[in-house]
Amino acid sequence: MRENQFKIALTALFLVDASVRLYYLKGRRRFERAAVEHEKREKFFYRLVGIGIIPIFYYSLTSRIDTFHFPFPAWVRWLGAGIIFTGDLLFIWSHRALGRNWSPILEIRRGHTLVTGGPYRFIRHPMYAAIFLIGTGVSLLAANWVVSLSYMLPVIFMYLIRVSDEEEMMRGQFGDEYRDYMRKTGRLVPKLSFLRNKRKFSLNKAFKFKTMPQ
Repeated sequence: MRENQFKIALTALFLVDASVRLYYLKGRRRFERAAVEHEKREKFFYRLVGIGIIPIFYYSLTSRIDTFHFPFPAWVRWLGAGIIFTGDLLFIWSHRALGRNWSPILEIRRGHTLVTGGPYRFIRHPMYAAIFLIGTGVSLLAANWVVSLSYMLPVIFMYLIRVSDEEEMMRGQFGDEYRDYMRKTGRLVPKLSFLRNKRKFSLNKAFKFKTMPQ
């Protein structure tokens, strides 16, 4: 019975992620592209990731792959649900921050702008970070190595090949502005220098407030 609860939770959380992506895919048709790179490769990546998702629904709807099981305790699996939820929130936040600049493939839109607000203030690729969070949560919640590998391997493969090309394209479009942005931010996690500067600013602000004459 408990395994069914995990399956229902996984399906519900994953459908949130799919719904967000479908919503923004529908909106992208209104925008005109100015440049596109590696389009055939990009479509292959998305097909590969799509195939990797199939075992998630297979796991959710049947018990035929339940034998490929990790012996995780219940609290670890529910922790996985929380990680998926966190990843979904970051996924939505990233989409909202990008707005009309988002595309599922490597392309530049007409009127494309460099987004440095929202989660992009801290890291350059929060959408990838969200996908990795979701994948980690899926691995814990499903506790099934077939599900885990089928989801994570295509995503890791796509990220390792794609991210450098994406940043090269952004440097070509925005030049020194993007290079300066790269110096300030990490790819998937904030740079330590950013965290130290933010903490120093907060401490200075607090100290100034406390010592302000009455």
